[in-house]
Amino acid sequence: MTQHQWDLIGYAVWGLIIWVTLKQFLQTRRPISGSGLRLLFGDWLMFASLPWIVYCMGSRATWEQIIWTIGIGIMLAIPYMLTTNFRVTPTRKIIFKSNILFYLFLFGFPYIRYTIRDYVFHTHPILTTNHRPDIELMLAMYIGVLVIYTFVWRLNMYLKYKQTVKMMQSIKSESEIKSI
Repeated sequence: MTQHQWDLIGYAVWGLIIWVTLKQFLQTRRPISGSGLRLLFGDWLMFASLPWIVYCMGSRATWEQIIWTIGIGIMLAIPYMLTTNFRVTPTRKIIFKSNILFYLFLFGFPYIRYTIRDYVFHTHPILTTNHRPDIELMLAMYIGVLVIYTFVWRLNMYLKYKQTVKMMQSIKSESEIKSI
């Protein structure tokens, strides 16, 4: 695989990240209803790569690489988890609570990831005559981090949504008791 082909793969992953980021941004602009499963599985297309990721990492990755992949995925989810909250509107709809840090993370992380990837792979070429890394494993680990942080963040978002629904229902019940 040439450096140009590796760059094309990187651009494809970059396109996936932009698509997911825009989808997540648009999701924050409209009310949430129902059981909240759309919050949990909103990026279900990303999970389609799980069999390939498990195969690549299970057959070729070391335990250290697997732990690093999981750890980085969880660490990337933390800023999203801390800045994602919900609020109830006067019309009794649940929406995302606006937070400038959330939007900075949402749009900043993909840019930072791209900048770091671009710097690393253009200042330290991974393809030399003496060194041929397992690019498929590297890509599986990279996408694995994206899938892990997305699922961890969405799981947290789902739990916060359920907590907000429960709080809204308890307030509704209290107001009905007071009106009697």
